Parts: sequence; C-alpha cells; structure tokens
Amino acid sequence: MTMEPSDVGPKYGGHLLVTEAERADALALLDTARAQGYLSPDEHEHRTLAVRSASFRDDLQPVVRDLGNVVFTVPAASPVVPATQTKDSLVRVGFFSGSSLTGRWVVPPQIRLFAVFGGLEIDLTDAVWTSNEVVIDAYAVFGGVDIKVPDGVDVVNQAVAVFGGADVKRIAPVPGGRRVVLKGLAAFGGMSVKGPKSRG
Repeated sequence: MTMEPSDVGPKYGGHLLVTEAERADALALLDTARAQGYLSPDEHEHRTLAVRSASFRDDLQPVVRDLGNVVFTVPAASPVVPATQTKDSLVRVGFFSGSSLTGRWVVPPQIRLFAVFGGLEIDLTDAVWTSNEVVIDAYAVFGGVDIKVPDGVDVVNQAVAVFGGADVKRIAPVPGGRRVVLKGLAAFGGMSVKGPKSRG
C-alpha cells in the first residue's frame, strides 16, 4: 500500500495535533472498511496501528485518504429490501475529502456522518426508507454536510452550531408522514437540509 502524502501540510491543517475525536473517527472508518471488505485483516491491523501512533494530522491523512467512499449500500436494482436484511445504521465519512450518496439506496433508521475538512452529500429523494423516522447524527468540523429530502418530510433540527451553521430550509411536512431528525455538531462548518422546492 502506498502512503506517500500528497494533500497534507499547513494548508490542510496537517501541522495540528490529532484530537482523540479525530482518532476515534478514523478508527471507526477503518472498522467499517474492514467489515465491508475494503481492507484485509492484515491491512486493517497495519492501518489501525498507524492511526493509534499518529501525532499530527499529516500522519493521519495518508492512512485514510482512499476510504472516503466507504458506505453501506445495496445494488441499485433492488427495489425494496426487507428491514430484516438491512443494516441498522450507516456510517459515512468525508475526511479531507468529499463524497455523495444519491440515487436508489436503502436508508437505515440511523445515519452517522463525519465531515472533517471535507464534504458529504446525502440525497434521500429516491432512496428506499425502512422506517418512517431517520435520525441523522452529523458532525461537520471545518467541513460541510448537505442533506436533500423528498416532499412532505418533516425535519426536526436538534443540531448544535459553534462558529458554524445548521440550516433547515422551510419544508411543508405531511401530517403523520416521514420525519428526519438532525442531530450533531457544526463546528467551524455547516449543515443544511433542503427539500425539492427549496433547492437552488
């Protein structure tokens, strides 16, 4: 595996010390990548040791830069997946990178998003919901999270913003319909939720 850094340095905050939260996020990403078959057991162990020993972000970034698209998905041809065959949660990470999840995919009841110096786009418009309520626990740290929802979805904003923003465009919900609960933290970053009529 090649780990030569090409997107590190002070411009990307690489000279800053790795926080325990960043280390935990990177370890969670490695565990998810192994579970999905992106990493062999040996590669997972090698990268885990590298994350645990990383002192600066310059040390951490090369270990995870190629895993920005790790996500739980199902083939687009599957029209409906029974709840018993779906994951209970989904983890999506944009770590010094950007990625999106759009089209037809199965939405679990719990989604965790980590945008650290990167961006994530989650589009629920054409997705298959397995529950009438989806809880999105999002963390945008010097990054951004954009969420798109279909018509009639009620959005409850419980996110906290610290030198950042959590913006929910006005969406007319259908009584007794589906709901998205947005939680988490926007720190020097931003989160937004938009419906079809509020997209520019």
